[in-house]
Amino acid sequence: MRRSEILRHTGRLAAGFVLLFLFCAPLWDGTYETLFSANVLNVSRLVVVLVAFWVVLDGRFGSRLRRKMPLLPFALLMVSAGVLFGLSLADPAASAASVMTHSLLLLAMGMLLAAMPLSLLEVCAFLAIPAALDVSGLLPDTTGAVDAGLMSTRVLFLVMTMTAALSALLQLHRTIINIQQIAQDPLTGAYSRGFGSEMLFLGFEAARRNCRPFAIAFVDLDNFKQVNDQFGHDRGDRILAKSGESLVEGLRRGDVVVRWGGEEFLVLLPGLSTAQAREVMRRVVEDGLTELPDGGRQHCSVGIAERIEDKIEDPHTLVDLADQRMYEIKKDQETDGMGISRIVSRPARPEGTGATVILHPACEPSLSVGTIIS
Repeated sequence: MRRSEILRHTGRLAAGFVLLFLFCAPLWDGTYETLFSANVLNVSRLVVVLVAFWVVLDGRFGSRLRRKMPLLPFALLMVSAGVLFGLSLADPAASAASVMTHSLLLLAMGMLLAAMPLSLLEVCAFLAIPAALDVSGLLPDTTGAVDAGLMSTRVLFLVMTMTAALSALLQLHRTIINIQQIAQDPLTGAYSRGFGSEMLFLGFEAARRNCRPFAIAFVDLDNFKQVNDQFGHDRGDRILAKSGESLVEGLRRGDVVVRWGGEEFLVLLPGLSTAQAREVMRRVVEDGLTELPDGGRQHCSVGIAERIEDKIEDPHTLVDLADQRMYEIKKDQETDGMGISRIVSRPARPEGTGATVILHPACEPSLSVGTIIS
């Protein structure tokens, strides 16, 4: 998602630059005199302008395709600029100033390409553009250096494309590192609260669209202030870190553990009912999350909420409910100074009663809005 946003915004910036460049180009390459004649270069420039307009409009035409292929707008822009340059080279009527204008445009596109986080496969696809021009014989001056001492077109484009390719891969590496730093809590290895909030919203909306359960567990380490006071904050941080690691390692691959704040964690359990989520969390935390320096175990209190059974239509309300239930369990289960607590099942409901479940209209049209489960 983050990479797609970078690709989209950089593509729009590049398209705006192309429009400005081609608007000013006739003033310095002398083509304004033949600007409205129907020659090959003018038609090619018009195509590039139309592609740039489409990119600037942020893919409003064909937005579904753009979401699946975020690099497509910039790729079309790059290809059209490359074709324009190739046609200007192949056109004997094109002036040297016109060829230089289009070469500068392609060089500028290469510089903008270097600012985008591209994968190795994408880089190879873009390298194919100048390679195709070279193989087709459209790149002139292939002997090395010209008499004036300037670099040949072939060497110039080789240096440009290789530099852009390395820069694009470096941008991808930096983007991955930055996203990891933003998304991950450095102490516990869980996701940060900002990133976790986004995952909560996306997971909740996906579950609602697909008529699937979506459970969350609010986890709070018991009496952690006393742990810090007794063993010191440095040892407390290590206990907190091991507790977070135990949560991450004990859950399924698709579950998400978020450090919500301090010694609190939020666990996203997509596809699980309340009973299933309770069983999963019981298995993870019943023996404690980590060992304490005095030989005891760091236990926690867990509150669970689920969007269908609890009739919740907002993810933040779901979090508030799980938080409230966690505090109720913590108050009920507190035993000693170290706060060793266990998740226990609530008393069973009488036969024939249960939670009211609100179904999404698309889930089961034959059923009424509310149904009772035993």
